[in-house]
Formats: sequence, structure tokens, C-alpha cells
Amino acid sequence: MDNITEPQAVPAPGIPKAKIITGIILAFLFPLILSALIAGSSLTYEHKVYYSRFIFWTEVGLLWLYARFVEKQNLLIWTEKESGFKFLLKSILILYAVGFLAQIVSAIPTLLGFKESNAVMKQIAATVKGHPILIVFISFTAGFCEEMIFRAYVFTRLSLLIKNKYIPIIISAGMFALLHYKYNSPREYIFSFLIGVIMAVHYQRYGNIKPLIIVHFLIDVVGLVLAAQYLK
Repeated sequence: MDNITEPQAVPAPGIPKAKIITGIILAFLFPLILSALIAGSSLTYEHKVYYSRFIFWTEVGLLWLYARFVEKQNLLIWTEKESGFKFLLKSILILYAVGFLAQIVSAIPTLLGFKESNAVMKQIAATVKGHPILIVFISFTAGFCEEMIFRAYVFTRLSLLIKNKYIPIIISAGMFALLHYKYNSPREYIFSFLIGVIMAVHYQRYGNIKPLIIVHFLIDVVGLVLAAQYLK
């Protein structure tokens, strides 16, 4: 994984900036607005969890259509600079380890005495407890859909608009963190932002979305299993 140059965006020529900006806005607002509507509905919490997941699958499909027929290009516009089993395994181990460090950093406010709200996580834990298939479904949806939306689409389109390579990382990570507003948890905001930065940096360098999806899935599935077991 050494001496790898950053992937180059290969967009279709002549795409108006307005189309790219519109796609970014839609990618961010679509799940935000629909999730808020579902959260405020009279559905049971279990149904809210299911429907909120399908929002993300729908958005990935809509972004694929938008890229294909409006932007006239693929959803994935960066070529893989590194691949193969060895690269995948090494990336997964490194990303998961760095993600664990991000968990520790995000816990600092709580360790310093800041009161943390676990209400939402307790609801989720109660919903998934004893339902391993639901845990896998939620985790895989987060891993695949959120990486396709925020790294494969939002981050790469920001990189087309902004030449500075660091600003798109910060903006996309911030948007990713804002998506987790429903947790009402500073710890979750910090962790989501840090994970957004970590994933974007890796994707910017190697252009391979697969390890990001796998690590995102692993982080969520482990978190849900632990929450279901220990969070009361």
C-alpha cells in the first residue's frame, strides 16, 4: 500500500457544475428529510428502523440513475489504484484499528464528565436484541449505502468542484456526521465525523470502495451486537 498515487477523477466531459451541486444537495437532503418524516410518524419504532434502512437503498438507486442519465457518467468515477486480497485484508485491519482509535477519541467528552444520551441507542438495542438477521441487515445497509452515498458520490463530486484535496474530506465528513443528528449524541457526532475523514482519506488515496464498505459493516455489526448484549 506504499507509493500509491491518488486516484484521478474521470468524469464525463462538460458536466455543468450546477448538475454536480444539485446531485450533492439531493444526496444529503433525501435521507435527512425522509428520515425526519419517518421519525415523526406514528409507526412503531421497529417499523421506523426498517423503513429508514430502505430510504438508503432507494437513494443509492436514485444516485445511480442521476449519475447515469443526468451527469452522463458512472456513479463510481475513480479508478482503483490498488486491489487484490492482500490489499483488502491490510486495508480492513488498518481501517478497523484506526476506527477503534476514533471510538476512544470520541469518548473523551464523556470521560471528562460530559453527560451522554444513550436513549436512541437503547431503543435500537431493544429492537435488534434477539434478531441477528436484523443486525446484519442494518449493518450491511449502513456499510454499503452510506459509503456509496458519502464517499463514492458526495466526496468524489466535491473533489470535482474543489481543487484543494483536504476541503472535500472535511465537508463530506461533516455532512456524514450531520446525518447522525437523530442520536442526539456528541460522541456519535465526533465518531461519525472522524470515520468520515478516515474513510475519505483512504478512498482519496486508493480509489477502492470495497474495504470501506466492509469496515463500515464490521464497525456497525460489532456495535449493535454489543449494544444488544450490554445496553439496557
